[in-house]
Amino acid sequence: MQLAVPKLNSVTLHYLESCVGCGTCEHSCPFFYFDPKYGPAEKAELIRQILRTRYTVAGRLLGPLVGAKMPKTQEELWELLDYAYKCTNCGHCYATCTYGIDSGAMVRLLRQTLYTVGLAPTVLKRLAEFETKKLYLGQTELRKMWEDFLKVAEAPVGKKGANVLLFISLGDVIFSKDALLNTIKILKRVGEDFTLPERPLGIRPPIADVVGDVSGTKEVVADVVSYIESLSPKVVVTIDGGYVYSYLRFEATNILKKKFSFKVLHITELLYEYILQGRLKLKRLNTSVAWHDPCQLGRRGGVFKEPRELLKRIVDLKELPHNKMDTVCSGGCEVAYLTKDVYSQLSQILGINLDPADEREKKILETTEEAYRVGIRRKMEDIKKSGARLVVTACPMSINAIRLGGKLYGVDVEVEDIVNLVAKALE
Repeated sequence: MQLAVPKLNSVTLHYLESCVGCGTCEHSCPFFYFDPKYGPAEKAELIRQILRTRYTVAGRLLGPLVGAKMPKTQEELWELLDYAYKCTNCGHCYATCTYGIDSGAMVRLLRQTLYTVGLAPTVLKRLAEFETKKLYLGQTELRKMWEDFLKVAEAPVGKKGANVLLFISLGDVIFSKDALLNTIKILKRVGEDFTLPERPLGIRPPIADVVGDVSGTKEVVADVVSYIESLSPKVVVTIDGGYVYSYLRFEATNILKKKFSFKVLHITELLYEYILQGRLKLKRLNTSVAWHDPCQLGRRGGVFKEPRELLKRIVDLKELPHNKMDTVCSGGCEVAYLTKDVYSQLSQILGINLDPADEREKKILETTEEAYRVGIRRKMEDIKKSGARLVVTACPMSINAIRLGGKLYGVDVEVEDIVNLVAKALE
């Protein structure tokens, strides 16, 4: 058993050295409410212990005496795995930390470390492999799903030099088909020069990053960017406000070490541009809604103004008690993959077995799902306080989590993708 210790840069070195264990970040984490041992600082400390064995003189010389140690048994590795996947990378700990430490980024390094010895949840490993090797392109049923979608969409496909390329993955078609079709409807209505990709651009890329596969992440990102550049659009637009957006917008250039010829926007940013240009005409809807800021789009991406300006033009907008940088994570995003309903659904649709392969893993997934439901409860309490009967957002896993939360905690609320609401308001 030989763990590969990840490389650090100036930023992650700060995350290693500067935490004072003050606990300010603890209450920001959805998993802290399941068990305080899953607080951000506690999870980050596990990778710090490993990193100190390599990056600090005291750690190399004194080991456990100064909090530096490597796991030595399989049981210790499995315990680390349990902690590594009780994190949504929502960034709330980073936003609350007085020292500017992103514990979620440290948990990412822990996942990368465990992946070097092949340790990761089966569902994520298999999804990552399915995406990285583009095995989905060889599945007859998935090809048919894609072809059927393109027929219904009735839009240009693979057009070179279009102003807008609508980024579409299989995950978009599976989880957000209505929002995709409504996006296309809006693009047609405003007379946009746009195109769809000829093939789905992954499952929900890059899943390899979620599982800690550094080389796989680079391979997927390179494939996506290469395809986009072959079409030469000016703008790439995604409807997914989860990690797909943050990777395309911010991480891809760092991973590939180059600037791109296109810019990346979330659909809410593009729609707001249309309004300012006078191209998108909307009518008022007789309803009130609350906007849930997706963690990646909002807290990590800074897109707060555009969705709110869109909504103010068509509905009575209610703010949730915790919003913008302080938004409460729905508990979903990448952790939702580890819940039985989601991975069973994906297993059936994709035609691959995503069930856990080990009894220890089954127990970890069971407690993770319990924690996921506790995390959702905090979001539902926020929604209940707002008095909103309709919540809109732009993350498919947040939509899934809020729907589940309504059933679990008896909150009478509906949840909808913001694009669907805008489409209803088209003049």
